[in-house]
Amino acid sequence: MNQSTNPPSTISRKSPLLAALLSAALCGLGQIYNGRVLRGIILFVLMSIVWGVGGFFGALTFGLGMVPFAIVAGVLWIFGVVDAYAGSGSFHRK
Repeated sequence: MNQSTNPPSTISRKSPLLAALLSAALCGLGQIYNGRVLRGIILFVLMSIVWGVGGFFGALTFGLGMVPFAIVAGVLWIFGVVDAYAGSGSFHRK
């Protein structure tokens, strides 16, 4: 008999598309869906801080002060979507 020495995989794979869509809708939500709760909370808090500070400076400068913060928020948002997709098991081997 030829028995495999590898135990059966018990890794629960999440949908990469759903994880990316959730993270696109709300930064950090895709990470929480993937079971990486702390990472999701950190991303959400960082995004909230960036938008809050950017909004404050934007209000003081008639919107111009918000431009650098919007760029940082965009980069953080893209990172969150890609990280959620990658963290769903789509790049992991069985």
